[in-house]
Amino acid sequence: MENTQLGKNAVIKEVLNCAIESIRTVIPIEAQVGQPILLMESFSHHAIGVFIGITGDLPGRLILNGSEESFSRLGTKMFGMPIEGEMVESFAGEVVNMIAGNMGAALFAKGITIDITPPTIIVGDSKISGFRQAIKLPIAFQEAGEYELVLNIEKG
Repeated sequence: MENTQLGKNAVIKEVLNCAIESIRTVIPIEAQVGQPILLMESFSHHAIGVFIGITGDLPGRLILNGSEESFSRLGTKMFGMPIEGEMVESFAGEVVNMIAGNMGAALFAKGITIDITPPTIIVGDSKISGFRQAIKLPIAFQEAGEYELVLNIEKG
């Protein structure tokens, strides 16, 4: 169900803005956010991707992609101790879950209702498809790597 007070484009904009603010709230490292890129077809992912399903006013998925090295450096910077091996995937899932939860609370305060699913972590090369459109935002953290935040909007 689409929010009756806001059009779909306004909801998409709010979701992206709240996602960026949530990243800046959860991750205490300066983030450089690039220009959004509209994707109308499948795309490839080659590293660690954390997928969180979104239901409610904007059904889709929030995905954060980054290399294992980038997530490791990010975790090390956030916790002050090395994050290595299997802990990198666990850390990636948890940090994206925190971002999505924070985003959901911020959206609720703006009258947009979403629910999120537990994170799914995909490691390695894969092709992402099955969405109507997606918006990709490049994000870089000082000394903690480059990432892509992708908002997939479900077909419908």
